[in-house]
Amino acid sequence: MRSSRQRDAVLEVLRSSCDHPTADMIFERVRTEIPNISLGTVYRNLGQLKDEGFITVVESSDTKVHYEGNLTDHIHFLCKKCHNITDVWCKSPVPSQLAKMGLQVESQKTVYYGVCKNCRDNIN
Repeated sequence: MRSSRQRDAVLEVLRSSCDHPTADMIFERVRTEIPNISLGTVYRNLGQLKDEGFITVVESSDTKVHYEGNLTDHIHFLCKKCHNITDVWCKSPVPSQLAKMGLQVESQKTVYYGVCKNCRDNIN
């Protein structure tokens, strides 16, 4: 994949973000550096970065696609109330049944769904 100023800016935004931004959020952040970038350019670069394995798509409960530039092993917790995505910095063990079935795991995504502490505390 060829490097470009736009692609580098999109990747830098994702690598420096902890909030799992959407394409619209990334677009707004990149525009501070490249004011004339289009939303289509951001989407195209997100697709290429994802296809090349530089970023991942994070599942969400708010029907929006979220992106992440941190590829170190970790788990996500998705709140069903506020839709916040929280990083949990631990590894989830791979079930031994997969190897017994002849399956070789190359990567994994673990997502837990529930209600975060803030939403739980605010339920009255």
